[in-house]
Amino acid sequence: MIKYKTFSEMRKIDGADCEVYGISAFSEQGRLLASVCDITSDRQKAERLATLCEGLGLSPLHLKDVAEDYIISDGY
Repeated sequence: MIKYKTFSEMRKIDGADCEVYGISAFSEQGRLLASVCDITSDRQKAERLATLCEGLGLSPLHLKDVAEDYIISDGY
């Protein structure tokens, strides 16, 4: 089963430091399979998306597309 976890990093947005969140997909052995940075600045939204990806058994091959769709639909 693929595990999806959120991570944070600092980015400059309009000259200000902002914490943004991404999602990474890991194999059962803990190997990084895919990662998408800067999906949202809302930690809870990133965690809900990671939980949804894991719950639906999303293939890591589709993580980038799901993140892009999320960004567009969320009005990011």
